[in-house]
Amino acid sequence: MSRDRLPAGFIAASIFSGMIQPLISLIDTYFAAHISTQDLACLTLGGGVAAAVGWVGGQTIGGFPGVLGRLRGRDDDAGARLLSGEVLALAFIAGLIVMTPLALGLGEALAAITESEATGDGAAHYLQVRMLGFPFEVCSFVVLGILRAGYRAVWTPLMVMLVALTANAGLNALFVWGFGWGLTGIALASACAPALAVGCAAVPISRWGGWAIGAGIKAVRHLKLAPMTMLSLQLGSIAVWRGILLNGVLIGSSVVAERFSTNALAAHGLALQIWLLIAFAIDGFSHAGLAYGSRLLGAGEFDRARAFAWRLIGASFGLCAIICGLLVAVWSALPASFGLDAIAAAAFTALLAPLCFQVLPSSVAFVADGILKGAGDIAFLARQMLLASAIVFPLALFFLGDSLTGLWWAVTLWLVARATLSALRLAGSRWHKIAAEQLE
Repeated sequence: MSRDRLPAGFIAASIFSGMIQPLISLIDTYFAAHISTQDLACLTLGGGVAAAVGWVGGQTIGGFPGVLGRLRGRDDDAGARLLSGEVLALAFIAGLIVMTPLALGLGEALAAITESEATGDGAAHYLQVRMLGFPFEVCSFVVLGILRAGYRAVWTPLMVMLVALTANAGLNALFVWGFGWGLTGIALASACAPALAVGCAAVPISRWGGWAIGAGIKAVRHLKLAPMTMLSLQLGSIAVWRGILLNGVLIGSSVVAERFSTNALAAHGLALQIWLLIAFAIDGFSHAGLAYGSRLLGAGEFDRARAFAWRLIGASFGLCAIICGLLVAVWSALPASFGLDAIAAAAFTALLAPLCFQVLPSSVAFVADGILKGAGDIAFLARQMLLASAIVFPLALFFLGDSLTGLWWAVTLWLVARATLSALRLAGSRWHKIAAEQLE
């Protein structure tokens, strides 16, 4: 990577591949909305919890990509292969163990906290079917981490995600339109897609010799894990709490929206999917920060890593400006495109202003996440999320959350808090020292 140029190809490919995950959710939203508003409400709540569980599950290996990138940065290829094999084996086995308890427990919790019995039961049923794919969903974080942080692969992650997108759309059409399985069919399609994505990624990674699968399974079976795997798990245990807090805000916002009305929840669900689409697009810069920043940190290039982070944030502002323009241009047409009824459409229309206002602070927060994850500064990210999610968001919700629009302004303040804390962290030097100390 040149000292003066950003990895434009890697960023572009990461933007496109990152946007596929929320596109999968938007496809699910489209199918559910065309079944009924009630099914869309069930998908919003159940799908939000399922996505959160998958994301939090992925955070159990949240320290892995940064450690892997730093190992590659110091040319420890054998250590990188062993780390990848052990983490993949751990991810799959852990996913199998917790899959059923999570599905049953969270399903019961969803049914208990919703005011509408129909919404609660439908959301719980969706979640429990969707959890069949949980072990592969966790493994998908591992294989994408190997491709991006281990090899800085440009287009391969995009191909992997396109397989998942195509499979999800095709299976939705088959299960919902062909077999008439309704919400159950949508859940099954989302459960199958991660397995196909992992299988697709396994082909190039095996060809490149990117993991030591046999050694990884043996190490897990005998509970004799490499030091770098233990470091990844230690960082991941912190990242899990951060993930729980983050998704607590997103799920909590859906619970609050459900208390307004079923139509409000449907409008909130569509807006939330669009928000996630934007977030995953900005994450293209975050992935570059993790993949390239961790390499620089592993090589001891601390000043370059900091300069790289700020240049990524500056470049992401351009994408954010384009996104805001597109939102303004298409917002009024979206409710009809997704089949929202008149009441839900009116509620959705009012969310344009807070969503646009969120884009710039989102850029700072999300891109900084990538570079700080690459440095292994997970403890700071957890403290940052605790402050924003446990203090700022509840206070904002107390003062503003008496309407769906106010709820979205509370989410905006949550993002502003995260962005401010991340910018201050990047301006300091502690994260540099943490990156060096962890590999000593």
